[in-house]
Amino acid sequence: MLQPEVPYDADYELEEEEDWRDPTILADDSVVRQRAAALTGDDFGDNPYYPVMTRPTETSQDQMPDDCWMLPPEFTLADVLGRNKTKLNEIRDQTKASLRYNEQKHQVDIWGDRESINSAKNLLDLIVQRLHQRQDSSRRKTKKWGKPERELTERERKRAERKQAKAAEERGYLGFPQVPQPFNAIVPIPDKEIPMNQVLGMKEEFLNKLRADCKSFMYYNANSNVVQITGDNEECVKQAAARMRNLYLKNARSPAYTTLRLLKQPKTNMMVKFRRLPQNYISPRYAPMNEQQLIMANNRLLEGMTTGVESRITERQNLIDLDEEPNDKSTNTDNGLSEEMRCLDDRNAREMIQALEMGLTSIRLSQHEIKMKIRFGQIVLTDYPKREDALSLEAIANKYFPMAKFKSVLAPCIGKTKEDLQPLFEWLSSNCIQFTDSPRTSYTIEADQYPQFIQQPSSWTRREQQTAPTEQDMWRTTIIANFTNERRVGLWNLIAEGKDIVTISNADLENDYSWELKLQSAQRFSSMDDYNTPHGQFVETLTQNPDTEKLIYVPNSRDYNPHLITQKTKWVYALDDWIIEVCRDEVWDVRRINSASDGCDLPVDLSDKEVDRTIMKFSIYRETWVNRFAENLSLQIGEAPTWTASQFLSNNNENMREIIEIAHRMTSMLSREIKPYYESAI
Repeated sequence: MLQPEVPYDADYELEEEEDWRDPTILADDSVVRQRAAALTGDDFGDNPYYPVMTRPTETSQDQMPDDCWMLPPEFTLADVLGRNKTKLNEIRDQTKASLRYNEQKHQVDIWGDRESINSAKNLLDLIVQRLHQRQDSSRRKTKKWGKPERELTERERKRAERKQAKAAEERGYLGFPQVPQPFNAIVPIPDKEIPMNQVLGMKEEFLNKLRADCKSFMYYNANSNVVQITGDNEECVKQAAARMRNLYLKNARSPAYTTLRLLKQPKTNMMVKFRRLPQNYISPRYAPMNEQQLIMANNRLLEGMTTGVESRITERQNLIDLDEEPNDKSTNTDNGLSEEMRCLDDRNAREMIQALEMGLTSIRLSQHEIKMKIRFGQIVLTDYPKREDALSLEAIANKYFPMAKFKSVLAPCIGKTKEDLQPLFEWLSSNCIQFTDSPRTSYTIEADQYPQFIQQPSSWTRREQQTAPTEQDMWRTTIIANFTNERRVGLWNLIAEGKDIVTISNADLENDYSWELKLQSAQRFSSMDDYNTPHGQFVETLTQNPDTEKLIYVPNSRDYNPHLITQKTKWVYALDDWIIEVCRDEVWDVRRINSASDGCDLPVDLSDKEVDRTIMKFSIYRETWVNRFAENLSLQIGEAPTWTASQFLSNNNENMREIIEIAHRMTSMLSREIKPYYESAI
């Protein structure tokens, strides 16, 4: 039997087993045994302050961690774990794992089962990933090395040649024509107060676009304040003149903001009182608890009270006529209405036509997102005269409603749950056609944000070399996001600076519900190539819980501060040419969820959060309205949509009388099918 050339001791491994490890790097069972033996020995001598033996716990510092996570060297401890390491507490609550920062090794020690450990490490990785995203967005992008360009194919070469030829042709219209052109046009600029940079664009960028599109020579004459157009094609010159006129009108017109508070003509004479809100009433818009109490105390509802009318038998010629209903409504004077109140609906229709015509015309040339919809609910008075006595219909319609100080809003809630609206759904199933993709689910996120990232100075820059961030105005924006079957964001849009152009509210004293028509406009931003923005990076973090289909988001986004998240579930029906929507809004207050200043880098699953507000809403609109307004989103400079205000108001199929008729029909149906939720037992 061969013997080893170098003799060794058979007990060498056992003797050295406890000496080769460094206890400060990795603890094992032998080190624990050494510490336990040392604590039970006499090594402390006469020192009365020797450590007291404590019963080891599951997450004791002496216990070997099940796993660990190394902190990245490029970020500080506060960046990763937050002030006072508060993010560790957030991760503990979400994963049920035990975590402790190990200062000696600059790592996070983790105890728990494998699933909890993996979840904790994923959350820590997510924090670092978001830190890198913020760092990358603040860096200046530099041109990097790339692969050498390959030789173009024959098709690509011809396409590039055509593109170059087109660009060269467009550049030819930037100057003045070399020879006189046969066709000419002049577009005057009547308002000299409008800055021409606003009309023509900086360095005439808008005018250059018109020159290229219309293939015409165009130049601004400052002396006569006109835009002169010349070219060799009559149609191109006419098109250039029309688009230049539209470009001027777009800048000259201001939105015609109008608010009408109208009273539906009742069948009999009534008196009106300002009623306090019921105890379980839901405010028109979500508000925190302290604001909710003020709303309940200060706002009012309209309450109609029928007055008695004397019977006028003497006006009949005989008793037989009492059994016959008069055919002419104008001859029925027994309702007690004054002559003015009998014409109230006709007067309301004229005012609505005028307001909508002005509002639609004022925003017709805009490239904004436009919506028009009729909503139903109760009219809530927010600013009103303090009157405890009953008021006449004439006082309400002629004196108080037209006052600028008088304020009201529509409270759209008609129920708290879908079960509350079961009679309504039965009516819709019997009289309407439901869309195949109903119900539809989407999310809206309301936030305050900067349009672009604020450039922060580098952490390596000396203090005296640092400059203040560029000042920007924060925008109030709304993200509308839809999810795919893979629980990822599919189509999404961002709208900002939303305005109510026309608001027409019609109070119905004889029914439980009233209606309101709104024409709204907002600036819309495309989601394409928009990821290097505060809202773009926020959308990238959105996912859905596969079990509950609730939103999962990361609240701590740079330069993006979300306030409210609403999950909208819409049941959509078709009734003749109208679209009916029954919508359930589930609202979460992000500020309440993120009450702690730290720990916001971790994803928040709304499945685990209590809903702050749930309401059911009812609204109608025409599909033709949606199709017409969609043209505005694709308008080029100086272009006009094909629709006009008359198509909404004085068409054979569409007119104001038809709008009023369907609105009154829906209020009567809602009052007949649904009892107000605030009259039910709490």
